[in-house]
Amino acid sequence: MPATVSVPILRSVSDPHELLQAGRFEELAHDEHPLWRGLALLELGRFPEAARVFEEADGAQESGTMLEFAGAARWLAGDRAAAAERWIAALDAGHDGPAGVVKPPALLVYAGLRTPDERYVLRGKRLLGKLWKPKLARVWPGPVAGFLLGEVEEQQFLEDGYEDSDLEARRVSAAHFWAGVRAQDPEVARAHFQEAAAIEGASALEVEHHLAKGELGKFGK
Repeated sequence: MPATVSVPILRSVSDPHELLQAGRFEELAHDEHPLWRGLALLELGRFPEAARVFEEADGAQESGTMLEFAGAARWLAGDRAAAAERWIAALDAGHDGPAGVVKPPALLVYAGLRTPDERYVLRGKRLLGKLWKPKLARVWPGPVAGFLLGEVEEQQFLEDGYEDSDLEARRVSAAHFWAGVRAQDPEVARAHFQEAAAIEGASALEVEHHLAKGELGKFGK
C-alpha cells in the first residue's frame, strides 16, 4: 500500500538520532522525549533549562541517566552543590546494565576533585573499589572504575574499544574526559578534554562529553 512507504521517510526526517548526528539541536530541543530535549539544550548551552527538563521528567528520580545529566547541567550552570546532590541521588537509582553503576561514584570523584572536597573523592573511590572487578572492564563504562583506582593503564583505557562506530564515539569521548581529569599536566589535560569535546554525534549521549566542554572553558577554549 502507498501509505506504508511514506512512514519510514517521515520518521527518518525527525528521528532524534539523526538530528543529533546532524547537529540540528534547535529542532531536537522540541522532541517529545525529555532525554533528547535535555541533550539538545546542553549542546545549545542552555544549562538551567536542560537541568529542569532532566529533573522534571517522569521517573527522573529513579533513573541514573537522568540524574547524571541533571547533575551535569547543574554543574555547567555553575551550581556545583546541586550537581553533587544529583550525582549522589544517582548512586541509588536504576542503571542500564551491570557496568552502569560505575558512573555516579566516578562523577562524585570528579566533583570532589574540582570543588575541591576530599569527602566526595573518598566516598566515590570507596564505592568504585567495592564495584571493581577485572571482568567489569569488559563492558563500558566499567573500565572507568579501574582507571580512577589506578588498576587500568591509560593506554589500554584509551585504546580498548568497540567496532560499532556510535558506541566507540561515546567510549572515546568519555575515556578522554577521564584521562583529562587524572592528568597532572594542564596542557595534557586540555588535550584530552579537546579530544572528548571534539567528537560529535553519539558522544552527546555521554555526560562526560558535555563536562569536557565545560573544562575547556577554563582554558579559554
